[in-house]
Amino acid sequence: MNTIPAITLIQDLFSLPKNTLSEICTDLDLNDDGYKGDLTNRIFQHVANQTKLKESSLASYSDKIFGGKTSITWYQFDTHLSIKDFNNLIDEALTFNPYEGIHIPASEDITTIPQIIGAAKGLKENEVFLRFMYKSGVNQEVYATGIETTPRTSLTTAYYNSDSGILELRGDPRKAETIAKEIARLLKQQINLSQVETPFNHKIGDIADSLNGELIDATSKPEIILEEFDEDQSSAVANVLTALDVYFNTNDSEELEKQLQEANKAFGNQKISVPFSALILSGMGKVGLGGENEIRGLPLFDYLSPNLQHQGGFIRFRFNEGGIEKDYTVRIGMKSRSIFFATPATEQVIAYVRENVII
Repeated sequence: MNTIPAITLIQDLFSLPKNTLSEICTDLDLNDDGYKGDLTNRIFQHVANQTKLKESSLASYSDKIFGGKTSITWYQFDTHLSIKDFNNLIDEALTFNPYEGIHIPASEDITTIPQIIGAAKGLKENEVFLRFMYKSGVNQEVYATGIETTPRTSLTTAYYNSDSGILELRGDPRKAETIAKEIARLLKQQINLSQVETPFNHKIGDIADSLNGELIDATSKPEIILEEFDEDQSSAVANVLTALDVYFNTNDSEELEKQLQEANKAFGNQKISVPFSALILSGMGKVGLGGENEIRGLPLFDYLSPNLQHQGGFIRFRFNEGGIEKDYTVRIGMKSRSIFFATPATEQVIAYVRENVII
């Protein structure tokens, strides 16, 4: 059965950090000078047609090859499917055995419909990786007499764990649903897949807590949209804020009191039924709040947060790997229900996020 190195492509190597590529070059007695592209091409050309060398040189990096800076989306199987049954159904649905080699389609045969090009056993007995390739766009080169087009391809790695029944898709989250449907089709519809939504239906701070991390940035939109918030009312709110600045500089409350009265008039001398913080946010399409460290507990964040719908943000957490603690930063997409690793990830830290956020 294929191992991870057997289905590793040049795109996977290029996604590795440069220092990792330098280590591989050194292991292979190759020149480790140059840009990432130089190192990647040097390694791949050296091992591409030497199966045993490719296996031996990349085996110790198996925990990094399908990680890196990647977006992850999760789906849940509705019934238990053993790793053996999963592999057999995938094999039976294809014209080639994806577990015993790799099949790269000709460029003219690559379409927007994802195709399996290979599969490999995971780092544990209960897990497997599938590789999908699809056409994600077109590259155009302009020449004197015309324009030459070539397909731009993208990869998605699917990870299945039979113990948890979790299907994890690593790649463009916009393509996740299409690939999940293709996997369901290959499995002969013996299972139903549903996207894992629960963690993303709560507050983004809950995800930070589940990772023992810090919420360091949040992008939000106002909770309340005031359709009839006219220009006079908008000016009145702005004048109150300006008067507050003046008051803190002069300790003269006369102007502040005046502007508060003017605001009351602008709203018809009636008790305003929404919080003043909601009035401040009205009309804003997007609000971003960030800092170097945890932003929860900061006065402005805590003041505005009740009237904001958090669309996403960045969480920083520490993870002990091999006895060494390292900071990881992830971007949370509350609408796309995905997590992007801004710090290159290993299988161990991806598992930590999966087990603490999803399972």
